[in-house]
Amino acid sequence: MSKIECYEPAFIRHYQAQHPAAIRQPLVINWQHEVRCSLLLDDPACCEAVLGSPEAFVLQVKMIEAVPDVAALPEEVQVLNQAALDIVTLPDLSIDLRLYALGVMLSYAQKLPAGSEDTLETLKSLPQTLAGYAANGTLQQMFAQLPEVSGPQRQLIVGLGRLPFDWDRLIDCTRKMSLPLQLSLLALADSNSEALMQQQLLDVWTSKGQQAFAGQPWMWTNYLVYRLYHETFPRHEQHDMQTCYLQLVSDYFLLRSLFSLWLMDGSPLSHTQAISLFSVFEAWRIDPANAAAREALLPSGQDPLLSAIALLVG
Repeated sequence: MSKIECYEPAFIRHYQAQHPAAIRQPLVINWQHEVRCSLLLDDPACCEAVLGSPEAFVLQVKMIEAVPDVAALPEEVQVLNQAALDIVTLPDLSIDLRLYALGVMLSYAQKLPAGSEDTLETLKSLPQTLAGYAANGTLQQMFAQLPEVSGPQRQLIVGLGRLPFDWDRLIDCTRKMSLPLQLSLLALADSNSEALMQQQLLDVWTSKGQQAFAGQPWMWTNYLVYRLYHETFPRHEQHDMQTCYLQLVSDYFLLRSLFSLWLMDGSPLSHTQAISLFSVFEAWRIDPANAAAREALLPSGQDPLLSAIALLVG
């Protein structure tokens, strides 16, 4: 039987070392050509292993026996996945800019003819091209010139107030009671209140949110890398890559809004509390019972890629 590569990120080894008796075992994501080991972030200990260290994604690669009768990952998806990982780890860029760069890449990629060697080579070169645009400031200028479109942001902010998060999962703290109340008020907002809340959330993120993560900037990078790695982005059984991108950016926007709400009343945000809130969100996101509601939450009415980029502008 043939041998294939098995990827084991450092977060697997860290989790197992910290929790040797844990009932939860790492997931094994099998493809015909490779195996990826991973964890689910709905458990705080797993979430800490993945998001808590800048070294979490140092890979250990070993050769193992191929698993019979599993799906093959199309070569174009393999190349896109690696290109996406390269783009969301571009240095010296904000998370918003990295996600914007990812959208630029996908927009270009969808216009290329499928299945040709030239297309694969072009896709492989896109991260380097975008890195060049970032280095000379072109990417930042393009992003700064984008018009603000408030509809997608307001739709998600109102929708956030209706999401059935399991707040029992949140670590015990003063915000465990007051944050759910703040969220429920979002769903009751009129158009004027929506506009005000949209601006307040952006202001809080700019003034407090970014500062709250300044000492651990890898946390958001790790989250994006995890999503791309774990989901083999942009592969999906039902959605095209634009919709996969919209889901990713929508989740980022919802998480960012949750943290802004947390900080809005002046409450501090500890590392443990941040990990706990990520875990609460992820428990909601991956619950099959919430799949339909999550789909309905996505901004609609225009191109998914444009809706996603509108969530980043402001």
